Amino acid sequence: MSESLDLNQNRPEGKGLAVGGFVLALVGLVLSSIIAGLATASVMLGGSAWLMYLWVVLCVASVIMSAMGMSKLGKTGGKKGLAVAGLVIGIVAVVWSVVLLLGISAAASMKSSFDTNFETELNNSLDELQQEMDNQ
Repeated sequence: MSESLDLNQNRPEGKGLAVGGFVLALVGLVLSSIIAGLATASVMLGGSAWLMYLWVVLCVASVIMSAMGMSKLGKTGGKKGLAVAGLVIGIVAVVWSVVLLLGISAAASMKSSFDTNFETELNNSLDELQQEMDNQ
């Protein structure tokens, strides 16, 4: 019984934050392209890119957790390797997710511009066709 208490006391503070930040960063980086594809499909079907915004927040949370874990591990003398890895991967994940989000936003604006131009051209063509039919 006393051994389990000693294990908890010897564990450096901040290790859980470091592990959590690393896992979130890794998941954020690996799955960001899949989430971007889902968000793009949502935008093209008339929805919004809320899923990608949520993903960017998840990646930012991984950076914050890793930085907090690294800070606490530095104060308690624990090993900071996992926290540093989580911080680096998290920053890369944030940058990649923001790039994907900007691409989705550009695609959405191009789609709305295309839809507007297409509707205008279609209406003009239908008006011309109606005029031709009225003239005959």
